Amino acid sequence: MKNIPNWIIVVVVIAILIASKFIFFAKEEDKSVSAKGKNKAPVAVNYYVVKPVVFNNDVFATGKIGALNQIDIIPEVSGKVTAIYFKEGETINKGSVMIKLNDADLQAQLLKSKTLVQLSEQKLERLKKLIAINGISQEEFDMQDNELNSLKADQAYILAQIAKTTIVAPFTGIVGLKNISEGSFVNTNSPIASLVQIKPLYVEFSVPEKYSRLFTKGVSVKFSSDNNDSKDLYTASIYAIEPKVDEMTKTIKARAIYNGDLHFYPGSFVKVFANLGETKNALMVPTECVVPTLKGQKVFIAKNGIATEAMVTIGVRTDEKIQIVEGLNAGDTVITTGLLAVKKESPLKLLKSVN
Repeated sequence: MKNIPNWIIVVVVIAILIASKFIFFAKEEDKSVSAKGKNKAPVAVNYYVVKPVVFNNDVFATGKIGALNQIDIIPEVSGKVTAIYFKEGETINKGSVMIKLNDADLQAQLLKSKTLVQLSEQKLERLKKLIAINGISQEEFDMQDNELNSLKADQAYILAQIAKTTIVAPFTGIVGLKNISEGSFVNTNSPIASLVQIKPLYVEFSVPEKYSRLFTKGVSVKFSSDNNDSKDLYTASIYAIEPKVDEMTKTIKARAIYNGDLHFYPGSFVKVFANLGETKNALMVPTECVVPTLKGQKVFIAKNGIATEAMVTIGVRTDEKIQIVEGLNAGDTVITTGLLAVKKESPLKLLKSVN
């Protein structure tokens, strides 16, 4: 076995020395970095001290005006218009005749039907006398009685058809623009005019699901015209609430009735304001304090100069504040700025308290 050359031994020794340097000095550097991490500079932040306040539950929504009753007047039967008894834009009372269609053919059928019924009744009276003395069988009498009932049914049908040629207002309202004239031929697809009940009206609007427990029948709401220059407020009272949540928008629809004298056009958009009462001892924090996470919402609290996390349950939200239902107590110091730099157990430097 040959001796190992000296240069190989030298290379091996140098390699061992280099490896030792990386192993031992790397540990020292890790310790140094760790020590620096513990002594890193605190994050300068502003803060808000949580305190109970009185909070007014004001809800704002966009709504629209609607009519309790509105229809397009369409005839049930076809025929020629013989008379129009309304004027465009006027108020029509319930039960008032609006349109008359030609019913001459039906009147002729009615006259014939009345004659047949009269003859059948006379025949039935004669058969009653005969059956009393056993002059005819019961079967013959029953056949005549059935014939009379059938003729009366035909007459009732003709009378119903005649009634359809007279169109009356089903409720009191304002009639719109007419689409026909006297002499026009209309069918069951011909809209004659619209009829809209303009008093009372309703205001329809939707609110987030979280307000559902606060909305009940009888709650008053305020609304104004969607015109930005309008400052007049009108009062309506909630009379109906949709008993389900819209799956797409997660909102609940409600309707409030308006009995005022000012006329609004159904279909107009309005701004709705609802005061759902007063909440005492509400814990409100600035909106920017709340950080969304995959599991919900959290805030950072400063305790003894160190940042800690707190998962919270939020409630009502305003433009600047948000209600904390669970997760905070009065007196907690919540961080409002520097949230991107703050981590759990980060040292903090409190600068300024915000209102």
